[in-house]
Amino acid sequence: MSALTFQLKHTPDQRLDLSPLVPARLDGLSRKEIEALAINTTRTKLTVGEAFKIKGKDAENIRFEGTDERCDKIGAGLAGGAIVVEGDAGMLLGAKMKRGKIGVTGSTGVLTGASMAGGEIAVRRDVGDQAGAAAFGETMGMKGGFISIGGDAGALLGERLRRGLIVVGGNAGDYAGARMIAGTLLLKQGAGRYAGYGNRRGSLIFLEQPRNILPTYSDCGVMEFDYLRLLETWLRDQGLRIRFGARARRLMGDMAVLGKGEMLILA
Repeated sequence: MSALTFQLKHTPDQRLDLSPLVPARLDGLSRKEIEALAINTTRTKLTVGEAFKIKGKDAENIRFEGTDERCDKIGAGLAGGAIVVEGDAGMLLGAKMKRGKIGVTGSTGVLTGASMAGGEIAVRRDVGDQAGAAAFGETMGMKGGFISIGGDAGALLGERLRRGLIVVGGNAGDYAGARMIAGTLLLKQGAGRYAGYGNRRGSLIFLEQPRNILPTYSDCGVMEFDYLRLLETWLRDQGLRIRFGARARRLMGDMAVLGKGEMLILA
């Protein structure tokens, strides 16, 4: 059975709320019932059938084609199944998702994976500000799961991160890992200013020496960490080949708060 595919007919004249288009919501609906679902964000009503051409039948495997940055909340609240986005996506992609997988060939907007509790998100290009941070009305950011970003990430990456892992292939913006409670950020090419600001227990792993380190981090010297080998093996299983070794320079902080977080700079 082929994936249930939504092909955008034309550039929308309003932002689209695509949160209804997840397996749990679409399972058992007929084609006409799916086409009648409202996805408008303004007073002008817009239905799925007016915005998308629909193909396929497998609601456990959903595919979006030709989407752009105005297509918001793709996979929001996802509780199982798989979603592939051939194109860009807007804000709140995968927000509050619990299980399942989302893959995006392009870039995504702000709050990607915000307050997600589980599952996997893979974005091939860039993400906007506050990826893995707290969704609207939430007090904590990402609480579990895995986010892989092929390009750059915006500011406030992983703000108030509680659990989970975020890997960034490019550069992160300012305040990466700000107010982290726990969890891990892996930054392959560095971050902007104030990385780890207010970090309580989280880990920031840098493959390269960061340009800016807050003075509230205490240098503990170079040590060996067995879990870096385990992380390297796990990432290889996910299709990400990143060489770690086991030695890293460790800085503890942020000493302005609890101070049990860390930065690891691979040696």
